[in-house]
Amino acid sequence: MKKLFFALVLIVMHEHSFSQKITVDKIDDFTGAHIVETSYAKISDGFNCTLRKIDGRCYFSTAYNCGDEIYSAKEGAEFMLKLNDGEIIILNNLEYAVADYWSSGAPAYLSHFVLKTEYLLSPSQVAQLQSTEISVVRLYTSEGYIERIVSERNAKRLLKLFNLIKML
Repeated sequence: MKKLFFALVLIVMHEHSFSQKITVDKIDDFTGAHIVETSYAKISDGFNCTLRKIDGRCYFSTAYNCGDEIYSAKEGAEFMLKLNDGEIIILNNLEYAVADYWSSGAPAYLSHFVLKTEYLLSPSQVAQLQSTEISVVRLYTSEGYIERIVSERNAKRLLKLFNLIKML
């Protein structure tokens, strides 16, 4: 019985640790802007995203694990989201980005390059992403494009993520 209880506690803790949540909800002391940020969600292996809303403007940020490669993305570079209903949302990178070196600093020294990009979402795009799952993503970089299939599990998590941020 103790083993069963322990297993259930571990399962609940594991699911909770990967749940999407609001990590910041504050009013900036200097600007008076209302800032809301979410935890990161997995798009696919090595590809994560988060949302940030500042005074009603919603930003979609991605982080791509480039491994040993160094990629860059031009200002205006496209990030495409193909939805389950066949609709394609095209976002444009807000500024030039180049992959940064990242290291865990742990004894195993996990290290790689990470390309971080950011996009502004319109209220209609947010509404679409709150109601329809993403099936495929495509990120255009200096080396062409990177395309990833979004698993059904990750698609559901992304749907929850977008529903955390309600447009004003």
